[in-house]
Amino acid sequence: MNTTFVEKANNVVKFTVEVDGATFEKGLVYAYNRNKNKITLPGFRKGKAPRKLIEAQYGANFFYEEAINHIFPDVYEEAIKELKLDVVSQPTVDVEKIDKETGVKFVVDVTVKPEVTLGQYKGLTVEKIKVEVTEDDIQSELKSIQQKNARLVEVTDRAAEDGDIAKISYLGTVDGVAFEGGQADSHDLTLGSHAFIEGFEEQIVGHKIGDKFDVNVTFPDAYHAPELSGKAAVFAVELKGLSKKELPELNDEFAEDVSEFSTLDEYKTSIQDKLTKEQEEKAKQLQSDKLLDAAIANATMDVPQVMYDNKINQMMREFEENVGRQGLTLDIYCKYMGTTKEDLKENFRETSEKSVRARLVLEQVAKEENLTISEEELEKEIGRFGESYGIDAQKMIEMFQEEDKSALEEDMLVRAALKLIEDSANEVEKAE
Repeated sequence: MNTTFVEKANNVVKFTVEVDGATFEKGLVYAYNRNKNKITLPGFRKGKAPRKLIEAQYGANFFYEEAINHIFPDVYEEAIKELKLDVVSQPTVDVEKIDKETGVKFVVDVTVKPEVTLGQYKGLTVEKIKVEVTEDDIQSELKSIQQKNARLVEVTDRAAEDGDIAKISYLGTVDGVAFEGGQADSHDLTLGSHAFIEGFEEQIVGHKIGDKFDVNVTFPDAYHAPELSGKAAVFAVELKGLSKKELPELNDEFAEDVSEFSTLDEYKTSIQDKLTKEQEEKAKQLQSDKLLDAAIANATMDVPQVMYDNKINQMMREFEENVGRQGLTLDIYCKYMGTTKEDLKENFRETSEKSVRARLVLEQVAKEENLTISEEELEKEIGRFGESYGIDAQKMIEMFQEEDKSALEEDMLVRAALKLIEDSANEVEKAE
């Protein structure tokens, strides 16, 4: 194989690859064996016709396309390794020459990562973010824990109020006709939660157990079931029961029940410590983001659009997987939220552009600082990765392929570059 670099323009590299007749012949043999059972010639059983007769009947180039498709991927991978190209797009390929004796010459165009010229990235200045946990913060956390430990108490001596949990049966109709999903025999609904269509829960307030009544609502225009969008509906409702949350008293007994502490004061101190740590981590992340933003702003690069598009597509795939874990398809999600896939992609654009530029800057910092990851560090990280999935560290190390190790090493180098930027930064107090 002979690989020749031709030119580079606007992050697109052109090169040629030539393979000899013997390599091309392997591709032709593959194409013949793959297709011979589909071909019938007079005097031969299906699959038994010689290749030369097939080529004589249908043309010498009959197997060329499939032969080329078979040999090109390996040829291409070897070529980009030889030329040390960091490609970010699928290649565009032309066949300049093809001959059974002399072989094939490919002309390839492919987009590569841009060159990055770094500006200042060490010794950057960042304002220190003040961390302060107030008594209100502690009380808010306590109230949240109090809500989680509330018990349900049955209500029998009054009408439904906002905040009650109403047990209801209902049957919904539009123009007198019941619709799919509009019926339940026993459903617990927290009044005021806005879990149902706007206006539904308010019409239950004031009714007593045993009451049967109609609830009139209008489905929103962007409702997830298009056949109901904007339609007026009537729900025949029966209030079957009421209950309310009873909150435990905030005292030493409460602290002992929900924590390892024996007094409320000790428990509040632990909450303060936890909230302080959370705020410190958040402050550190915000400062890190500002430092990275500054390093990106100081750098110069001409990023090809395909890199942004690839990142947006990756984010869309991850978003679709998250939606799928909630039992929805992306199409249903878009209908329910009144949006489109194109709108989602546009929403991801700014984040994707920053992500791509950040990665390019950090990769260049790692190169210029000659950062390295030792085999021991790599294996330790693989082990931690395995443990997070409940897999033995050594077993996970054995499971990792070379390409997996290479990708993880790149991620670790990027994190090391960011740490270098953070460690070299100058923290200053925020001006009043």
